[in-house]
Amino acid sequence: MRRAFLTLLLLAACGRGAPVPVTEGPSFRDRAQPIASTTRGTAGDLAGEWVISQAYPSLPFAAPGTRVLLALGTNGTAIWRFTGPAGSGMVATTPGLPGRFVPAAQGGPELWVLWVDDDFRTAAIGTPDGRTGWIMDRPGAASADRTGAALEMLDFNGYDVTRLSGA
Repeated sequence: MRRAFLTLLLLAACGRGAPVPVTEGPSFRDRAQPIASTTRGTAGDLAGEWVISQAYPSLPFAAPGTRVLLALGTNGTAIWRFTGPAGSGMVATTPGLPGRFVPAAQGGPELWVLWVDDDFRTAAIGTPDGRTGWIMDRPGAASADRTGAALEMLDFNGYDVTRLSGA
């Protein structure tokens, strides 16, 4: 009961609002190249606080230095709350196939976990259309080797890693 109350309290703190669509613009990946999400872990393994270290300049609030709080609701929703130097925003999703978060409302981005390390300290996030993506780490847990692995996975999935900001 206490856990359900804390979850509701956390979701209430996230606030409500319309999903933020990915800005229209270029794709940062070669769409002819196959893309895959990881099957490692669950949404619960990703829940909690992260910090974006590198990002594509498409979501106005997903920039290097942005804090990301991934909160899971009891109804299967996942709220991605962004707070950082470029502003704040929220993306509401529901879990899809493993490693995939489907927009809860029309117009939001479909977020895929392209790669995450074994201990869920670093992750590469992207979208199938390539309009956005970023590398995020747990606070205080960044490392050059895991960042390198995340960059390799973005490249493997067709992303142009030379266009990341914060690199």
